[in-house]
Amino acid sequence: MEKLIATLRDRRLGIQYILKMVPLEIWDWKPSSEMRSTAELANHLACAPLSLLEGVKGYLGDEQSYIKLEENNLPFNAQGLVKTYDEGLNKLLSYLEAHIDDAHEKTIQFFYQKTKSSLYNEVFGEIGHEWFHLGQLFTYLKQNGVNLDMGAYYGYKDPDPSRYPNS
Repeated sequence: MEKLIATLRDRRLGIQYILKMVPLEIWDWKPSSEMRSTAELANHLACAPLSLLEGVKGYLGDEQSYIKLEENNLPFNAQGLVKTYDEGLNKLLSYLEAHIDDAHEKTIQFFYQKTKSSLYNEVFGEIGHEWFHLGQLFTYLKQNGVNLDMGAYYGYKDPDPSRYPNS
């Protein structure tokens, strides 16, 4: 579990970077009518740690509660996306650190699952979930001409962590 927690921490800079690069000008843009808007996708990524935590605690009993969590946390700009992500990740990390010893034994079952799974497996899956949506959001931004730094995308650096260039 320690390695999964470290991975979540290591990805933080890359996710923060991409979230803060979302310009308001493309907030409503969608690559097609069946896809999420840029704001919806960015918010889904920003809410991912909090959604996992709320699900693990049993607070998301159905699809509607999950949808409401994202709707209630939709920010108005890139700074809000980063804040939502950071707050959720900090809460999730605190919870996971308290459950390091029982992460393989602690079982949960989300509303969309047929069987129970361990906390460890759900955190492992969350990392893949975040990578997937981070790549999607990266593509949305590139399709709209946003200049992105690949080193920052991978979390190796952040050109200026206090600067929100596109919000």
